[in-house]
Amino acid sequence: MSVDFGKGIRGKHVAMNLTVMGSVDTVWAVCLAKDEKNLIPFKLYRIEVFSKSEQIRLKNEKGEMANYPKSWFAPLDVSKKTLGIIEKAA
Repeated sequence: MSVDFGKGIRGKHVAMNLTVMGSVDTVWAVCLAKDEKNLIPFKLYRIEVFSKSEQIRLKNEKGEMANYPKSWFAPLDVSKKTLGIIEKAA
């Protein structure tokens, strides 16, 4: 959904707060969370990392885009060749 700010803010969008999260990088990471029902431990996830936030964003096992703590994931530090293999397999 988008909001046209050129026409003023009306209705349900009046109380909407926008937060600047910083720049976004997309990386592969291993899930370290054990008690989150919408994630699988040790599975590789493609995550969006925000430079100015302690949260990451990803598509969880329900197929929903959701935010989670950065500490629940370990980013992969792999060669471009290995990254290419992961991308093809995904």
